[in-house]
Amino acid sequence: MLTALLVLAVQPALSEGREARVEGEIRATPEGEKLVRVVSTGRFETTFTKRKGFGSTWFDLGRDPEKKRDLAPVLDENGFFWVKIGKPGTDGSWYANPAEEMTLLEPGPARVRVRLRGAHMRYGNVDPKNAWKELRFDHVYTLYPDGSVYLSYALETEAPVPIHHFLVITKSNGSWGPKGSGEARIAGENGAEKPTSKSPTSFTLQWSDGPTWSTDILMVPQKGRFGASYWNEGYLDKDLRCSFDLGPLWPDKTIPAGKTRLDFLVRFADDVNSAEAASLHAADYRSPDRLEATKGTAEGYDEAEGCYVLRASPEGVAFTIHGKATPRVNPSFKILGWPASAPAVVTASRRPVQFARSEKDGMLVVQVPGVLREDTDIVIRP
Repeated sequence: MLTALLVLAVQPALSEGREARVEGEIRATPEGEKLVRVVSTGRFETTFTKRKGFGSTWFDLGRDPEKKRDLAPVLDENGFFWVKIGKPGTDGSWYANPAEEMTLLEPGPARVRVRLRGAHMRYGNVDPKNAWKELRFDHVYTLYPDGSVYLSYALETEAPVPIHHFLVITKSNGSWGPKGSGEARIAGENGAEKPTSKSPTSFTLQWSDGPTWSTDILMVPQKGRFGASYWNEGYLDKDLRCSFDLGPLWPDKTIPAGKTRLDFLVRFADDVNSAEAASLHAADYRSPDRLEATKGTAEGYDEAEGCYVLRASPEGVAFTIHGKATPRVNPSFKILGWPASAPAVVTASRRPVQFARSEKDGMLVVQVPGVLREDTDIVIRP
């Protein structure tokens, strides 16, 4: 069956402030076997590479359309999402890059999905002798046009693997950090205070309103609150770091055999300029709604892809999303079993919403731009 992928255009009645500025499309283009370029019209451009992984480069197209300022970290060892895992009785760390495999799963325009797989490598070194063969990673990134990136991080082991430490780090270009011009700031739930085991945080935030960098970078684990190792730190002017210490997830310091999945939201925007603003996004992701469907069925929330999942009836879907208690930011919906190649009408609170579309087998993806602060009825019918 041919089905449509859609991303909705701006509907001012649903939006407040700058959250409404969703341009509409995101597309990914492979450039050889080692690079995938992703462009969200008017918002951002980024690249995936086998060497650095996600965020090999990042340009804020809204503020820097000529792409003069790369916000991604300078060094080759990793991109925006940095992992450091240690082995007991050894020094150093192993990173979740470079990747052995890179696969473009969805090219857009509603969303882009890219998969990276490989063994954790000591210091991210490309030499095969540095591979931690017993501990592999499987990353699937889902990117939406508004700058929301959802990461499903699977740890794959055939037998239990002891670890010494496990850090997940947001790492950006350090020119704006303490050793650079000092424009960026770091915050968690307790503001600038460094999170500890006694005062953990459910998110980390780098933000800046400086003249050369207006992108804000938020990272939210779907579950858990954690202390930090790196906090407002970096290497000279090469990078700026804040982190989660995920070691407490395994009190016996052993990752079990099989597949262990960790889910994260990493959001890039220009309006998350405080711990309070970050809390809005964190609460939305960590406490998803239970949709009330009157046509079709609601099947829950997919933390790995950042979307609500529904199954269509012959008449499409109709449901209520609740934003009064917890505001919903640019919510996305994946609809299975869609009965036509594209919906003819999409309404939110009985108002028609314009949309763009492309066709893809098996599903319909819709993102409603804006902050929904009231309970909102969504209807999508063929």
